Amino acid sequence: MSEEEIRFFLPGPTYVTEDVRRAMTGPVIGHRSAVFKELYNSLTPRLQQVTRTKGDVMLATSSATLVMESAIRSTVRTDVLNLVCGAFSERWHAISKLVGRQADRVSVPWGEAVDPELVRSALRRKRYEAVTMAHNETSTGVINPLREIAAVVHEESDALVLVDTVSSLAGAPVEVDEWGLDVVLASSQKALAVPPGLTVFTLSERAAEHAAKVDNRGFYTDLLRYRDKHRAAGTITTPAVSILYALDRQLERIAEEGMEVRWERHRELQQLTARWAEANGFVYASADGARSPTVSCLQPPAGTASPDLVQSLAKKGFTIGGGYGDWKPTTLRIGHMGEVRERDLEGLFRAFEEVVSSS
Repeated sequence: MSEEEIRFFLPGPTYVTEDVRRAMTGPVIGHRSAVFKELYNSLTPRLQQVTRTKGDVMLATSSATLVMESAIRSTVRTDVLNLVCGAFSERWHAISKLVGRQADRVSVPWGEAVDPELVRSALRRKRYEAVTMAHNETSTGVINPLREIAAVVHEESDALVLVDTVSSLAGAPVEVDEWGLDVVLASSQKALAVPPGLTVFTLSERAAEHAAKVDNRGFYTDLLRYRDKHRAAGTITTPAVSILYALDRQLERIAEEGMEVRWERHRELQQLTARWAEANGFVYASADGARSPTVSCLQPPAGTASPDLVQSLAKKGFTIGGGYGDWKPTTLRIGHMGEVRERDLEGLFRAFEEVVSSS
């Protein structure tokens, strides 16, 4: 773990340690060269450990939204079921419609997790090629029961399971192989604690077989093209080599900590936040039992405006997230993920208390 003091608590991008930033100053290398292939091949087994798969784990120089669209274009011909509980799970639905798929949705109110039994009911009404979901809904601080939902999908259908783990991967348990997840995607700038610009994603053999039957997968959105280049130790286009250097260094840190230990640290950070919130009049906007280990979405005490709190903390040198979408005026978000430690959060909470007491 780094000894640097962290005062940056956005729900993404997250704080990047100095050694990871320095790693980006490595030399520019050709992405078809032997030295690049050596770097790329060294990343694969460590990314497999993070995603808990023996299958392909690929990289795209992009935001996760590109891979979300790629997953729909590459694996769905007609019908897809989108599970919606906030702004980013809603994005799956918007993408599915915009690329011309027949997109149905199961929706729950913001702040609640998706009930697996709602998914079961939807799958009994209609056959779908894929089911999409956000494991951790960054806009509301809700974590969905991914394992249970995936089990229901497999019990009731042959649909693919496409999952946004953008703000959960490396901060909460994600078991790609054990849970039967077909496409899992995550951005570099969340719990992985790498600068923005990369998306890590998986593609199961089952999903690849399905994709082979889909016409017009595009060029930059064709997941089979990514897989084929990946298996040749490369990327489909020139990658962000500097960020790959950063990922290389950060994966060393993650391996040193251990995935189970890292998951537990994030869980303890959420519990610390919950105890402080209760003691200081802050209320979780997310339902009890569905609270994310990486992002806490809170309503401040009565009479205190969330945007004012965010601005006052910034003047003290602390960065947190404001509310998102419909919740922008009434909530704030604390990203306790990546390399954040208890002492960092305790420093933030002291600053919070000073701001609230003086308002």
